[in-house]
Amino acid sequence: MIIIEKLLTPNKYSRPGTKLKSIKGIAMHWVANPKSSAMANRNYFENHKLGKTGYSSAHYIIDMSGEIIRCIPDDEMAYHVGSQMYTDYAKKKFGSYPNNCTLGIEMCHPDWTGQFTEETWNAAIELCQYLCKKYNLNPKEDITTHHLIVGWKNCPKWFTDYPAEFEKFKKQIILTYKDYLYG
Repeated sequence: MIIIEKLLTPNKYSRPGTKLKSIKGIAMHWVANPKSSAMANRNYFENHKLGKTGYSSAHYIIDMSGEIIRCIPDDEMAYHVGSQMYTDYAKKKFGSYPNNCTLGIEMCHPDWTGQFTEETWNAAIELCQYLCKKYNLNPKEDITTHHLIVGWKNCPKWFTDYPAEFEKFKKQIILTYKDYLYG
């Protein structure tokens, strides 16, 4: 796995430089911009520094080719699960502000169904395995979705529309996780 470091410029709208309190989980997302590249989405977050388009960012973006771009260091907060309200699940697991203890992974997709390419899917599995090992996270319990944290956002659409696909995704991580750990 190769992670390309393309950090956002420090700014209050997409990379505030605030240190994470801890890392309690990983939130999966879709870019909601079919056929766009990871770099285009990274640049979208970068342009937030101008202060005209609100707050948003993610730690990682996975391209349809499987390329992974890191936008924010793992120890800094990204604005990827902000909301005025959170689900009971999220409040119990992550507290009152999940951005301060979760890593965000955006995934590119070819169309509005939100289904990921095989390359994106496989890169996401590998990245999640790496992050779970690095931060002692349990793939079954600590990988979640934007939707499960906020309750109202259809993100990532493929996993929200087809919850069995999210379970399949986590199962693939779990099945190969031991191989990753000991392999």
